[in-house]
Amino acid sequence: MGIQDLQIFLENEGVGVDLFRIARTHPGGFRLVLDAEGCLDRLYGGYFSDWACGGQWARCVQFLTTLAQALAEHQVSLCVCFNGAHPTPPALPQHWIQTQSTYRQRVNSVLRHIVTKGTPPPKVWWVPPTGLHSCLRTALRYLNIPIMVSSDDHCQEVVGLCREKTYAGLVGCSGEYLVFQPPRYFSSSQLKLTYRSSLETKEYMVHELPKLLDVPQDRLCLMAALLGGVILSEQSLTDFYKRLGITQKKQQVPPETLIKTVGQFVRDLPTSDVDAACIEIFGDLNDLRAAKLKQAVQYYLNGTKDGFLKYRTASGRRPKNNKKNQRPETSPQSSSADMDTSKLATESSEHEATASGSRPLLDDSNCPAAPSEVLRTCAERHTRGLMHPQMLSILTHRQVALPVLMEDDNHREIPSIHHFFRPIRQNVYAILYNMHHHRFMAQKAKDEGTASTSTLNERCTVQVAEWIYSRVNPGKSPEIVPGVMLDWPVPTVQRLWFGTAQDDKCRRMRAFLSCMRSDTPLMLNTSYVPQHLLILATVLRFIMTSQIQILRRQELDAFLATAFSNDLMNALHLQEMTVNGMSSRGVQLAALVMAGAEAALMANDACGAPVPWLVAAPWLYFDGKLLQRNLYRAAHCKHLAQLCDNHLDTVVKVERMRKAILEGLEVEFAMPPLPLVGVVGEPLAWRGRGRGARLEIAGVVVGQWGGGSYPTHPRAPRYPQQVSYVGYTPTPRNAYGGRGWRGGRGRGRGRGAAPTTRGAARTRRPRANEPAKPATLTLNGKTVRPDALSPPIDDGSPHEDNSQPENDGEGTQPQKTKTGKNIKKNLGKGKKKSSNQKTDVAQSLEANGPLDKNKVTEPSPNSEQEHIGQGDAPVTN
Repeated sequence: MGIQDLQIFLENEGVGVDLFRIARTHPGGFRLVLDAEGCLDRLYGGYFSDWACGGQWARCVQFLTTLAQALAEHQVSLCVCFNGAHPTPPALPQHWIQTQSTYRQRVNSVLRHIVTKGTPPPKVWWVPPTGLHSCLRTALRYLNIPIMVSSDDHCQEVVGLCREKTYAGLVGCSGEYLVFQPPRYFSSSQLKLTYRSSLETKEYMVHELPKLLDVPQDRLCLMAALLGGVILSEQSLTDFYKRLGITQKKQQVPPETLIKTVGQFVRDLPTSDVDAACIEIFGDLNDLRAAKLKQAVQYYLNGTKDGFLKYRTASGRRPKNNKKNQRPETSPQSSSADMDTSKLATESSEHEATASGSRPLLDDSNCPAAPSEVLRTCAERHTRGLMHPQMLSILTHRQVALPVLMEDDNHREIPSIHHFFRPIRQNVYAILYNMHHHRFMAQKAKDEGTASTSTLNERCTVQVAEWIYSRVNPGKSPEIVPGVMLDWPVPTVQRLWFGTAQDDKCRRMRAFLSCMRSDTPLMLNTSYVPQHLLILATVLRFIMTSQIQILRRQELDAFLATAFSNDLMNALHLQEMTVNGMSSRGVQLAALVMAGAEAALMANDACGAPVPWLVAAPWLYFDGKLLQRNLYRAAHCKHLAQLCDNHLDTVVKVERMRKAILEGLEVEFAMPPLPLVGVVGEPLAWRGRGRGARLEIAGVVVGQWGGGSYPTHPRAPRYPQQVSYVGYTPTPRNAYGGRGWRGGRGRGRGRGAAPTTRGAARTRRPRANEPAKPATLTLNGKTVRPDALSPPIDDGSPHEDNSQPENDGEGTQPQKTKTGKNIKKNLGKGKKKSSNQKTDVAQSLEANGPLDKNKVTEPSPNSEQEHIGQGDAPVTN
């Protein structure tokens, strides 16, 4: 890890301290800067075993509230810093790619563990839940804890804030902070709020670092540069390491060995001059690595106390009387004659300018830059943590880096989440760069004849580079994504952000809903969609409007039941609750919805924030642990009321919100998994041998399969052929490709019915005076009695030869069961039955209570899943 090895090397040198005890020695209070990137798990609440469920936001807020109360009681003030920096294009730092690679490996291990074990993963594979940064920023803002978000260089801006505002110390876990030597340095990874009302961590004596390493103070930055980092990578120093006797791979070298060897080399240099060191290491000053080495040394000097006043980041955090020592480089988008470039200059450090020789990705776009007041407002709100951090990167660099999510890398059931929500980001790009306005003005100039020949052939387009780490493209090149305009004249971004008229407020909300494909009347009706559930409702509707069928009906009800649950804000109850039946699909669905919420928050900020930040908090509508429980229960509950714990008011709320989400849509839910079933209600227990077999009930083929014996050909498949079922044949396609099973109540072969099996006969409806045909079983052309094939059963089991055949269409009427008259007529053919023998349907009707006589229940293997949430409770209009 390069410079991070220095932090690992000093882990054992830290001294355990209590920050609250130290605060007692500071009469005016103890002020600290906390780098949140090194303690995301601590701010989340610790390594809980259920973090992979999607995020326990109520418990996270409870922990932060307890922490804020303890800090106020002991007069300790924190300024929490988040990493919102994006490097100058087109280069991305190597450590970002390494971080995403590590997260990708952990996610694969987590999903594999859940599939094989069905239990929560261990803490060693912890990755931040999707949406954690947004939740932390919102919760800290709610608790009045100061926030700072970096914009150019995270570590430089954090240590610069510590020095500029004269904070007493810095809490972090980066090796760069050790070289910068802040006033006091504490470990953020060891931060722990105990039940004894103490805030424990470790303190590193950074001012004794040169003595500990036996390296002169003026050569410490050179040693840090030779350890490898973002500017001068470790791969570039391979020859240098071989000269020092380090011949193994860098990952296999212990940190202690590397640091001591490099420290010995730096200590033995005849002089501390950097040019002389470059000649000693690379042999020539003309070597490109020599220039990078000098840039790396200067980078560490800028973070020290002596070099602090000579360095200023692009966000304008340094004193203005030292601008003569800077070399600002302004990107083409942010250069404007009437804007304050001192606050919005996209200045790049020297290593970023030379890190890549490729041309900027900023050249395929012919859309003008964003307005200066929009850039200035975005920079100010970004720094204070009041705006989505991706907004500034889009406006200044036209790039965005998207992190690894909790999803299967093969995308078997759920598509790539970042690609799935890309249409939202495309609309955001068009809104931020006023594509509609510029095209309108160009067309107007063309109609008036005032446009030049060069502008007539150009259409206003904007393209943004999206960095997505995947197995196909592990962060090596971005995907160029064009902006897409909405289908109505959207106002300019200036009016969306700064307009005060009532029409401007309405257009803000309409623009946001249009980005989420949710511009429908019921979406803004608070009796259907409460205000604090608007973000969730828009995300679920966006998922349902996609041509890819992802959600099943019971899964949609599980999300809504979670949002309306009385236990959503009960953090103590959720912490003690155990998760049964944790599945990989449920974990990925949680990541899908939370990633959609992140995209919705970005669209909300781009449209002028029509949804207030207080009602956009994720803990108001989501809890991963509660969702996993509801997903498991939804697959086994018989009706929606059982899923909602028999709370009628919750059932009504779920029904009404589902109606608003599905308003105007031709609903296509994802196909539920089909169980292997032979006779209705009985598992498939017979397999043919040799030439295969087929199963018939009452003369109707309901199942057929290949031979059970192994084939003789060595390359032939050693498993039965595809099984066909009554009324449905699974198509050999992707799990989410093409047209899926519809959950409607059609009739026959209508829109809501399922397709019939090609080789199976269609169930014929009996005439009025025709007796029902007795149920028989035919195997390989031979009629046999069912009781001869059935396994032994206990007394009282309803497995008799009185089952109904299923229908080929979901809306067709089922055949009537045999009456006593028909049974007496067939006494000589089969086993004698009592006239008062109750059929399976009768027993199920009695178990479920009295129903209307005109209604006939159709038994099917999926009957429990099909009836979830289908109008079990009255809906008041």
